[in-house]
Order: sequence, then C-alpha cells, then structure tokens
Amino acid sequence: MSDWSMAGKPALLIVHMQNSLCKVGGSLEGMGHCKAARDAGIIPNLQALQKAFRAKGLPVVFVVAQHPAKFHVPAYGPFWPAARDLGMNQAGTEDVQIIEELAPAAGEKIFYNWPFDVFRINNLEKYLRKQGVETVVLGGVATGMAIGHASFSLADRLFSLIVPSDTCADDRAQLHKAVLEQMLPPIGLITTTKDVIAHL
Repeated sequence: MSDWSMAGKPALLIVHMQNSLCKVGGSLEGMGHCKAARDAGIIPNLQALQKAFRAKGLPVVFVVAQHPAKFHVPAYGPFWPAARDLGMNQAGTEDVQIIEELAPAAGEKIFYNWPFDVFRINNLEKYLRKQGVETVVLGGVATGMAIGHASFSLADRLFSLIVPSDTCADDRAQLHKAVLEQMLPPIGLITTTKDVIAHL
C-alpha cells in the first residue's frame, strides 16, 4: 500500500464502458478498445471498485458517449466523418448501454456526453458537487482519448484525481503508457485498484 490518504469524499467514475466499444460483438469492436480492455483485465478491476464503493455507500457514476443524429463535422481528423457516417452510439440503442459486467445498480447515475468532455451537455458536475464529492477515481476507455481528456476536465474543475492504471486501456499501448506515465502524474495520483480499495 502506498503512502497517501483519500482527500474528502470519493466517487467512482466509469467512462465509456458501453456496448458499442467494450462488448464482444459490439458495433465499434473493430476500434480495438474491447480487446484492449479484456486483454488488460480492467473489467474485473472495475467490478472490484464498484463492489467496494457500493459497500461504503459511495457514488458510482457512469459516462456514456452518445452521438447526436446530426452534427457539424470538423474538417480535419478521421474521427469526425467516421462518427457521422457509422451512425453509432445513438440515443435509445444498445450501443449506449453499459456492458453487462458493469451494469449500474439501482439509483446509480448515467450521464451522456458528446464529443469528448465528460461534463459537456450533462449535469455531471452538478451531481458530483451535490453529493459532496472531492475526489474522483477514474477508469474506462480509451486511455489516450476519453481518460486523458476526462482527467484534465476534472482538473479544470479542481476535483482531486485518482487513476488506477489497471482500470483503463487503449488499443495503442504506447499511448496508454505515455498518458499514465507522463501526462497525468502532474495532475493526479496514478495507482492501482487494490491501493484505492485499501484507502476507502
């Protein structure tokens, strides 16, 4: 166990662990995040955190990527036309449901975001503040995009940030490593699932 203490009330925030990206056979399985998440074993670790947070009555919160039916497509980068043309992650579809292994318990909140900021077009920040949350424990996919972006969004709002490195994954191993070892340590605590549970 490392030498640190939990700053205030924590919440567990699980990002984009939805059917389209993380279910075997999901509509976006070809992106590689499903395989990366399963190869890295992050699902059992997120389950362990869910169990620990629920046992202590602490918030477990989900963010799901949900694309609008129509949106302006920026000129550069392959993400934008793919998001537009594939028609995935639409409201009310199986794509935007949490994978079965991490299904929300009764009363747990799901927030929908688009395109990258986990706080955009939803009331996530208001909910966390109302719950008295000071520290956010963050996990999900993909490390290089959603987790990295969410980390800085949390830092912008002055939440204390903990990222268990064994709860996030990316199909690009080098990017995953760079985010956890170089980008995020200046703004948060990078540790493990076991270590977080020991400090709850």
